[in-house]
Amino acid sequence: MASARRDPLLWAACLLLVIAMMASLTPTPLYPRYQAEWGIGDDQVGLVFAGYPIGVVLVLIGLGGLSDRLGRRDTLLLGLAVLLAAMLVLGFASNLVALISGRLVQGAGAGLLVSSAAAALMESHPDGPDRGSFVNTLCVSLGVAIGPFVAGSLASTSDRPLLVPYLVIAVLLLLPLAPLARSRTDRTAPGSVRVVQAVRVPRLLLRRFSVAAAAVFSTNMCFGLFGAFGPQIAHRMGWTSEAASGRLVSLTLVAVIAAQLGGRRLSRSAAMALGVVLALLGWSATAAGVANLSPVAVMLGSALLGLGAGLCLLGSAALVGVISPPGREAEIYSAYLVVAFSTLAGTALAAGPVLTRFPLAAVLVAAVVVSSLVAAWVLPGVRRIATEELA
Repeated sequence: MASARRDPLLWAACLLLVIAMMASLTPTPLYPRYQAEWGIGDDQVGLVFAGYPIGVVLVLIGLGGLSDRLGRRDTLLLGLAVLLAAMLVLGFASNLVALISGRLVQGAGAGLLVSSAAAALMESHPDGPDRGSFVNTLCVSLGVAIGPFVAGSLASTSDRPLLVPYLVIAVLLLLPLAPLARSRTDRTAPGSVRVVQAVRVPRLLLRRFSVAAAAVFSTNMCFGLFGAFGPQIAHRMGWTSEAASGRLVSLTLVAVIAAQLGGRRLSRSAAMALGVVLALLGWSATAAGVANLSPVAVMLGSALLGLGAGLCLLGSAALVGVISPPGREAEIYSAYLVVAFSTLAGTALAAGPVLTRFPLAAVLVAAVVVSSLVAAWVLPGVRRIATEELA
């Protein structure tokens, strides 16, 4: 136990999860400035946002289980190098193509990092996989919560607002190198390594996996729509600066952290059930607030969305950690992440064209409808899982 607690790989995994998630939402408060300076529309913003989850999904489909074969440390180092290159591409991007390319590369690096870091925490945490899963989701939530706030604040106080936030994150990415260098090599399979191998979920796990997948869909629909269009919601309320946009998005994401901390004693099933209900209430309040220009309703809805997203993430990730067979932790978690990041990409790509044809309030009403359907799938599913666990 003591040696596990001293393992620098776990510290590196935590640092990388936080910083990688900060990086993923660094462009969010900058989108209005890109639109103003480059003359791009909501459709293009959706493409830029979607580039990241598309990059993640493409990597996870073929390389999601790489760290099960190559080792956690080496995969983390590879992902760090790719993500560092992406931040430089994004910082020095001068047109839309470069920006989308940078987001694709950023997603590729994050895919390598997130799957291997999560697997390292769930398999090696001294207090077991449930605790490792909690630390994993807490690190993810912390990163996405502070990312927009940090980027927005840096942009508002810098004369190079489209460069400085990326450079700061690039410097932060160097911090985990020290614990990674001290960690031991952990290749899990001797001999040659098959690099590309599609992720698969065993048939016996599909029913429980589908409940976790639906819950994380709810979480990432929140992240996807708020990550891409949170600034537009803020502007609708009259909050026009990068810092103000970042604060609105961060309110939702800080609520995610609060849910992670407050929901630790809930069972996996209870966390997911409460999460989808809060998400439905949050979308309803946000839609009503935007339609009626009510800042109070928007703030309340944003907070409820964050609480719901956090509980869904907490419960679904823990469920995936428990059902994953030994030696396939990264592969099963990668399949879970494919659902999560496909949701990010899909919501951003769909919302962009819709937003050019329909009012923002209509898009939010559609989110209410989708959230209702998710709840209709998750609630009976978690009831079955809870019954099986008690049997």
